[in-house]
Amino acid sequence: MESNNLYMNNVMNLLSYQNDKINRQMTLTRLMREFQLCKLDDDLSDIGCTFGLYPGNNYFKWRVTMFGPEDSPYKGGIFTIQIIFPEDYPKRGAEFKFMNKIYHLNVDPKNGHISLNSLNEWRYTGKVMGKKVYGVKQALFDIFYLFFTQGVDSPYSDAMKELYEKNPIQFEENARAWTKKYASMKIGRAHV
Repeated sequence: MESNNLYMNNVMNLLSYQNDKINRQMTLTRLMREFQLCKLDDDLSDIGCTFGLYPGNNYFKWRVTMFGPEDSPYKGGIFTIQIIFPEDYPKRGAEFKFMNKIYHLNVDPKNGHISLNSLNEWRYTGKVMGKKVYGVKQALFDIFYLFFTQGVDSPYSDAMKELYEKNPIQFEENARAWTKKYASMKIGRAHV
């Protein structure tokens, strides 16, 4: 009886391993297709997005470059965004973070994580309430929109929020200074 249970456990483990391998291959195929579609997307190109993979051509880890828009305090910045896809994508969405430091209420100054309801919801559930379709393209547009807005409801820093509310001109000056220091073409320092 015990040997039958051991045999069944081994069979179940082997089937689970094979199923995981097939699912990973399906996810990889989907990511390869989505990567190519994003690279060719005119809308993403219009907001200054360029796409690359990290060394090793790992399609589960993308590198997106986005330019700070002219009419924002992030003008002239070249921002690198890392996208990490989970093994069970698209059941859960990707994780996005800025690799350069950026002075923004909704970006953690320590590690670049982005606090944005749509990104958080997509990352954990694979869906965004009220939207039929949500994916990388929509997420990048939401991130681009951050260059023009500050979400005071979900700041990473209370001190930064207080400055934004009491002295928005100084807040924008700080954003410009950080853009010049951490996201200029000459410097472009990334989070470690």
